[in-house]
Amino acid sequence: MKAIKVSLLASGLIASIAVHATTPNYCATGADNVCFRFGIPQSSANSGSGNIYFQIQAPSTYSWVALGTGDQMKGSNMFVMYQDGSGNLTLSPRLGTGHSMPEEDTSSSAAALGLLAGSGVANGVMVANVVCPNCETWNGGSLSLTDTASKWIAAWKSGSSLATTSKSARISQHDDHDQFQLDLTQATVSSDSNPFLEADIEDPGSGSGGGSDDPGDVVGPGNPFAPVVGGRRRDAALVAHSGIMTATFAALYPLGSMLMPLAGSWIAHAAWQTVAFIMMWVGFGLGIHVAQDRNMLFNNTHTKLGTAIVFLLLVQPVLGIMHHKYFVKYRERGAVSYAHIWWGRILLTLAVVNGGLGLKLTNAGNSAVIAYCIVAAVCFGIYAIVKSWAVVRRGRQGGAHFRKSDNFTHQQRYPVGRQPYRPRNRV
Repeated sequence: MKAIKVSLLASGLIASIAVHATTPNYCATGADNVCFRFGIPQSSANSGSGNIYFQIQAPSTYSWVALGTGDQMKGSNMFVMYQDGSGNLTLSPRLGTGHSMPEEDTSSSAAALGLLAGSGVANGVMVANVVCPNCETWNGGSLSLTDTASKWIAAWKSGSSLATTSKSARISQHDDHDQFQLDLTQATVSSDSNPFLEADIEDPGSGSGGGSDDPGDVVGPGNPFAPVVGGRRRDAALVAHSGIMTATFAALYPLGSMLMPLAGSWIAHAAWQTVAFIMMWVGFGLGIHVAQDRNMLFNNTHTKLGTAIVFLLLVQPVLGIMHHKYFVKYRERGAVSYAHIWWGRILLTLAVVNGGLGLKLTNAGNSAVIAYCIVAAVCFGIYAIVKSWAVVRRGRQGGAHFRKSDNFTHQQRYPVGRQPYRPRNRV
């Protein structure tokens, strides 16, 4: 009996893969056979509401695969598919709130998703044949069932099975994502029933998109799909922002501070920190672009705190110049000197913490979090060792007091006895 059930399930999945050509097929660009099919009953198209059918198909090597409405995560009506651990699938209706993990939609308008015959996991393939009776509207959005250029997004994550029936299960950040448009009038089917069990055989990878980098043709007769050129918004800008800001705050600024006790040159210190200051603004500009692109600007702690840190650091060069002038005049540190030192230390610490908040905001994987922590810890350790060494050295050499009669032409960070004595010219 068990063998007969397995055979029936496999037959159903094979029939699902061998779908009638009237249900348009789109395979996501950049993924391995992650494909979607759509069917809009004529009765639903005529009335503007009612059942719509779609299929999500992907190899079982994916941890989860998602399909969503719209051209971005925020406000998207999303449908996330993953394995339940017993050969079947869990389909979770979720609402996108930005570039963060979508939460299960438990509102009264949540998509009432139903898994149809042919759904399951067999022969290394996950197939979800889905009916949704209320997907034309949701909390914060709507979908016209006769839209000739409806917008859709897709995302996926490779990895082990989630093996859960919970619709609110946590999912890791996607490996990649895609956007496309669909002419729903070309996805019309005559019968209001499961359209994914027809006998006509079609290669699941033969639809538009094809899993390649070819953006395809525009929506039109004979091709109901149009991948959005440049619309996938790969995370290049996000990666660049993260890399630049990590390098600036965890490495460049601390190293620039260490140049004073190591090289004893305020010129080297100022030049280095100027480069870091410029890089900070480049990274900040990329961050603004990324946040605006994902509708997450100033609606979370990371972007608010990051902006505050960057603008507060505008004071630091001014304090540095004031400290230098004071030191040249009095050959010792003053209040402005310690303000310059501790203002920088406090803001650098906040920046490193804010970097962690940024990783949390984007649901970064464990490898990224571990790498960030290692870089921050190593740089902090080196900084602490160098600064401690400088304090001990000054103590052994009698402190950092200088003769006011020394005619230094630039700031010297060495105590008396380490530099040749050069008296002022006297009349």
